[in-house]
Amino acid sequence: MLLLLLIDEKLTITLENLFHISTGILEERHERSIEINNAKRKVWFLHMGDMRSSDGLIDFENLEQNEADLLENRLRREQRKKKLKTNQDDSGLELIPISEKKLIQPTDYLLCVRGVPTGYSMIRSMNELKNHQQFQNFISIATHHFIVLKLRENYSSMNINYVHLILDSLVRNELFEMYKQKKIVLTKDKANLNKYPQSVIITGIKEIKDIKLTILKKLEKQNEMVKLNEEIIEETQKVKTKSLVYLRSLNKLS
Repeated sequence: MLLLLLIDEKLTITLENLFHISTGILEERHERSIEINNAKRKVWFLHMGDMRSSDGLIDFENLEQNEADLLENRLRREQRKKKLKTNQDDSGLELIPISEKKLIQPTDYLLCVRGVPTGYSMIRSMNELKNHQQFQNFISIATHHFIVLKLRENYSSMNINYVHLILDSLVRNELFEMYKQKKIVLTKDKANLNKYPQSVIITGIKEIKDIKLTILKKLEKQNEMVKLNEEIIEETQKVKTKSLVYLRSLNKLS
């Protein structure tokens, strides 16, 4: 009877049924601003280089410089094309307006699809905005480097931090294992390896949409898991701090 109760407290569901799954957009084909409430707002395009894999947060410290460097490099490439008189003239192409539906929300989770799979919880990054006043009106959109997981409306009552913790586990385990197996196949294919020595393993939506997650149904249980995770992170940080203090004291003694 207890086993049945435990089973009933959990929900097993595919990624596709829990999330709207889509890819990011091609930045160079879209406008860099959007009109919201009769006001024009700047949109930040998120690339792999704008994210910190160490803690899964947007790299707000370097975001502005990253964008400036990218735009400068793009301008150089365009000028080079003109000098070479290529037939690829993009100057006449009309930029596509950004759809408000594509803007990143705190409930979204970004999955880097190039190379080793890495996940980014947007709610954690949004919580960091208080430390970066220059991004007070921050709105962003994911580039094609990412798969975007948007929680479906009928599951909006869930603790989003809990849902993102489950996704973190998925990325570090099942998706990483999938990546390793694909890498083994790529390495064994000597002909392909000789032709494309720097081949990048890319994860596609079709490969992940039917993966199943098992999640706790009750919100109070989800909250407990999030609290436990926060306590573990806090304790881990304390141990790291103690370790650093100890190493410094050893260094002074020597």
